[in-house]
Amino acid sequence: MLTTAEPWKTPVGDYEIEYKVRHAASTEDGIRWYIPNFLSFYQRPGATGTIGFHQIPWDEKTKKPAQPAYTLGLPGYSSHGCARLAPKDSEALYNFAHEGTKVKVR
Repeated sequence: MLTTAEPWKTPVGDYEIEYKVRHAASTEDGIRWYIPNFLSFYQRPGATGTIGFHQIPWDEKTKKPAQPAYTLGLPGYSSHGCARLAPKDSEALYNFAHEGTKVKVR
């Protein structure tokens, strides 16, 4: 389900969904990433963005995903702490969870 790695490992702990954004976006290294079904649960100290669950992001210009869905959980593809999900899984979680839903990261 998720793809994180050092130095961006998801912090272990108990959290809750803080907010939801159906169509989030982020810019990194000049690339504007579209991030569907974002559910935020952690603010890393000193960071501008938050960590959460979301669909695999894709480049708004080229429409290419950050990684193919079949590579979720495999080495070589990592987020900056977020839990990336396949499209159907991100949709289901987005529809299920609400602000205040408990999140446990182990």
